[in-house]
Amino acid sequence: MTHISWKLLLLAGLIFSACANPIPPEGGPRDTTPPALDSLNSTRNYQTRFVKQTVVLAFDEWVELRDAFTQIVISPPLEHRPQIVRKKKTIQVSFDEREVLRDSATYVINFGQAIRDLTEGNVAPVVFVFSTGDYIDSLSVPGTIADAYTGKAEENVLFMLYENLSDSVVYKDRPFYFARTDKEGRFNVTNVKGGAFKAFALFDQNLNYRFDSDVEKIAFLDTILLVQGRSAAPGDSLSAGPPALPLSDSAAAVAYPGTPVLAFRLFEEEKPLFLQTKETETYGMAKLVFSREPYDAVVHFDTIGQDVYQEMDKDTIRLWYSAEADTTDWKVYIRRDTFVDTVLVSAGLKASFPGTATLELAPAAPPAANRQAPGSPYALTFNHPLAALDSLRIKVLEDSSRLEVKPSLYLDPVERRRLLVDYPWKEGKSYEVSIQAGAVTDIFGLVNADSLGRSFTTSLAKDFGTLTLKVNNLDAGKAYLLRLLDKNGGLVQAFRPDGVNTFQQTLKFLIPGLYELEVIEDLDRNGRWTTGSYHLRRQPERVQRKALEELRANWEMESAIDAAFR
Repeated sequence: MTHISWKLLLLAGLIFSACANPIPPEGGPRDTTPPALDSLNSTRNYQTRFVKQTVVLAFDEWVELRDAFTQIVISPPLEHRPQIVRKKKTIQVSFDEREVLRDSATYVINFGQAIRDLTEGNVAPVVFVFSTGDYIDSLSVPGTIADAYTGKAEENVLFMLYENLSDSVVYKDRPFYFARTDKEGRFNVTNVKGGAFKAFALFDQNLNYRFDSDVEKIAFLDTILLVQGRSAAPGDSLSAGPPALPLSDSAAAVAYPGTPVLAFRLFEEEKPLFLQTKETETYGMAKLVFSREPYDAVVHFDTIGQDVYQEMDKDTIRLWYSAEADTTDWKVYIRRDTFVDTVLVSAGLKASFPGTATLELAPAAPPAANRQAPGSPYALTFNHPLAALDSLRIKVLEDSSRLEVKPSLYLDPVERRRLLVDYPWKEGKSYEVSIQAGAVTDIFGLVNADSLGRSFTTSLAKDFGTLTLKVNNLDAGKAYLLRLLDKNGGLVQAFRPDGVNTFQQTLKFLIPGLYELEVIEDLDRNGRWTTGSYHLRRQPERVQRKALEELRANWEMESAIDAAFR
């Protein structure tokens, strides 16, 4: 073969290779048309009496599969994962040889956004439906899922229907039907047969269709869901949606046609409370750290004549204590449900304590610790609980003239590490609090060895706003928790109306900005939002939120809300 012949063969091979592989065209208008199914070369959709076979979906152009694992949903779920591959212009679904399809069941393969063209990624919205029985089930169950506390839509949550109505089915079995929520928290279970079902929603973190983790968020309908109607052939307009019936009813019915959708509130069950770590090696404080906020922990201890002050901070309980004689061990008992943890506080630790401990001011809290709103006491926080003060050793000086003023001084009876300085502060004035050595004594008998001081400036009243909150239509037979939140979700102030139909409160000296009012139906009267429990058949407490009009400086604003829980 000549040298030229080899070149011709090489050139022909390059041309053939270019023809065999799809290359996106350059230039021209952008392709916005999704791939279209070639029905003549595809497995027939909406088959009845379906026999297990490879499902072939042929398209009019080259396609690709993206994120098939999460995008492609098969309902009812299969026991074994099928093989889903792309071959040229086709997508092929091959069932596992071990798979046994259910009798007289309608299957739906929803490809989501997995099938796209090669050029622009246009999605082919394909749903393949078949029945192993004589007809296609065509009822539907639509609904929405939102977070029970925040009210925000929850995406990618499984909504599941079970034929088995026992409570334990959500732990053991895969659902008969299911669908996933979109970005707006909407779901629609299609091709459902009529009958009674158990309804359950799950944020399935381990993708096994079972509620088997205490960190998985759930929602449930604590009634039987009755899907009523008939099954139909493709093209019939039969659809359904369940009405908003009270959860105390024996059953919620899905009726034909077009009744309201279900609304589910997704929640995470309360985590078990247990003691994680304990620190008792230093005299004066036993530090107990828990798995979560220990608001339901009951703390008792042996009494040996010690003074004990309990302080809770997030997931931690601090037991500050002092004893005249440090010669006896004593125990702390933490009861949680039916369990009791015991923590030993050893004697003999006091001997080294006075030589290492000092009483001093805790660091000032940022960002505006040197600013003071008119009309409220100025608080100084110490590193130990306080027992006494000598007001003659504490001076408050006003402005640059350093005029001494006479405030009221007292220890905070609730937060015992705080010294409160109360005075009719003048607007726009600077003040200095001077604490001489020996002015403050803590529960250990320690005094401040050095002079301490803090300076601050009072803000102008016109720099703040006044907000009057009014909540109407409360049920006098119930308790509520009202929480005013700032734009970052931080708690500004909380109220607990009980036994009233209307609540009203005026708040002065609020920082201008955006606020949100949170109204919680406090059914158990514990002063906090209580989550749900599947085991106890308890729904999460209902929450209503209202974004308030922006509060401006030197404004008086009234905001009213009618309590209405969905």
